[in-house]
Amino acid sequence: MSEDDKEPAGTPNDRTQKPESEYFPGERGRTVPRSAWWILGFALVVLLAFVVVRPAWFTRDFDDNSLHVPAERHFTETLAGLGYPDGTWLTDGSPSLSFPVTLPVDSTREQTRLRLRGSTQVAQDSTVFLVVEMNGRQVYKSELARGDNGLDVLVDVPEHLAEDGQLRVRVRAEGTLNNQVCVNDSSAGMQVHLSPETVVEAALEEPIHTIRDAVAAWDRRLTVLLADRSDIWRTTAAQLGVALTRAGYEVEFTDRLPESDVHSLLMVGPSPRLTELTGWDAGDTTGNGIGLGTVSDTAVLGVIEPDGGPAADFLTDPVSITADSAGSAPRALAPPPVSGDQVSLEALGADMSVAQIAESHRWRAGYSLADLPGGRLPRAVRVALQLPASPDDLTWVLNVDLNGQLLDSRRLDRNAAEVVIPLSAEAQRLDNQLTLTVQRDRDLGGCDVRITSYPIQLTGASAVELGDEPAPGFTGLPRELAGGFSVYVPEAPDAEVVNLLNATVPVLSEFVPAQYSPAFFWNSQPEPGKPFVLIGQSPEVDPPVNVREGRLVAGPGEPALDISSFDNGIVVERATGRSGAAGLVIQPVGDIGPVPLPAFGPENAQVVTAQGSFVVNVDGSVAATGTGRTDRPR
Repeated sequence: MSEDDKEPAGTPNDRTQKPESEYFPGERGRTVPRSAWWILGFALVVLLAFVVVRPAWFTRDFDDNSLHVPAERHFTETLAGLGYPDGTWLTDGSPSLSFPVTLPVDSTREQTRLRLRGSTQVAQDSTVFLVVEMNGRQVYKSELARGDNGLDVLVDVPEHLAEDGQLRVRVRAEGTLNNQVCVNDSSAGMQVHLSPETVVEAALEEPIHTIRDAVAAWDRRLTVLLADRSDIWRTTAAQLGVALTRAGYEVEFTDRLPESDVHSLLMVGPSPRLTELTGWDAGDTTGNGIGLGTVSDTAVLGVIEPDGGPAADFLTDPVSITADSAGSAPRALAPPPVSGDQVSLEALGADMSVAQIAESHRWRAGYSLADLPGGRLPRAVRVALQLPASPDDLTWVLNVDLNGQLLDSRRLDRNAAEVVIPLSAEAQRLDNQLTLTVQRDRDLGGCDVRITSYPIQLTGASAVELGDEPAPGFTGLPRELAGGFSVYVPEAPDAEVVNLLNATVPVLSEFVPAQYSPAFFWNSQPEPGKPFVLIGQSPEVDPPVNVREGRLVAGPGEPALDISSFDNGIVVERATGRSGAAGLVIQPVGDIGPVPLPAFGPENAQVVTAQGSFVVNVDGSVAATGTGRTDRPR
């Protein structure tokens, strides 16, 4: 046979004689190997575990110290949420911070803890300890490393310490110099920064499902979503905003669902409209004025009946602890009658318990003129102290401070430690802070003299005494409005309602008494002869300052102030209607947004913008703020 007659390699005959191995045995009609089916099945099981079962390790944070629970079962209250957006600093002059936290009680807490985050700075010659107290009990104490260091400390909340959900946390830094040199100043030279991420957190066994737990989860910054702009729902939102602002919340109104912090959201409107706008799922809310539902698995409250007064009083009153379900229907909640010629300092927030004093001790009491009986201006403060027995060379000195102004400083008679100190009308504002400081002074001194602490107590006889004299400017308005008033908005188009509420509710809150919900009249003029709050302008009221045709004008007759108006701002002033009734006028201009308000005092008008404010006198002149010539900062 010739070479040309030979069959090439790989012909059918040759393959029949010598079969070669194939790379894919499943090709050319062969079945898939059984091992491949096993591998495919195992992969499907793993995928099912990821999608359906969701093992805890798959949902964990990268932080090894996280509580390892999903967001709907993770309760948090940060320093930022409590009103410290920059955190806070503990120093030698201010070494402690105390804050309250309300914890959920209906969703059982598996673990509750405090996480301190921030930084520390301690001098090399000092010894400084970080101490944590909860409800008066010390639960943590540790020495801080010298130098500059980070801070990340976990402190468990004892299981039975906050069974009722009420927790007060106090964090303090205490220390002293280590050297043996005798100096007048023995401060430790320390600084501890607690960052805004410092948090009280809890792992819950189930998501929040009751009204009282949802309120406990609110941050200080609270968003009110207005879903229906009709007059009755506008009034409901305004009354809620005033009450919540007076309760300490920073309220912002909106007409759309916020992108974050949904847990700090209160929605206002009929239930179907809330569902349409936000996807709110509240189940059966029949017969309830307040309902709890969910938005994206987060518990969110809704006021679904148009009656803001009872709902506002209920949500800001201690009676809200009765809301242990997903619905509530408050009908009435009348405040106790306020009367008398004095108000105790205890009622104003002063601590009446026994305190220990080594060098000095402070008591603080705050009062709003709108909340005092009849809106009357206090004429004096009576301070009654229980002083301890002490050495003959020791003298007790009392300093009285009102709104940062030192009113009085005097020695105390250890046998009759009760004094009455006049309160100047010019020093008082709508909201006032009274500080009483007792200092110890000894003739003996030096490093060999032992510093001893003594017990001291502010007694129940301490009170502010109310006067009967008319008060000047804004401080006189609470007395004029004490008998009741209404709010009138002559022009309130739908498109401007949210901006109008953001501009005026914070101002209204300064003048409205606690647990009082004024009536609102939209697109209406003030009723003659009755006290009023006017938002905008009306021919029935001629205020001393006006915004007209793009000009800011003030002064009787020939204007003493006539300048171009601002694009965004607000004018707040005391005014009298043509019938002689006293009232408050608020003139908002533009898109104001959150503007810090000044302290309202004895003046009659304030012009407020995002960069600050100034006072306008009755004659239209601008109040002087300093000397005619100043050196600019260098």
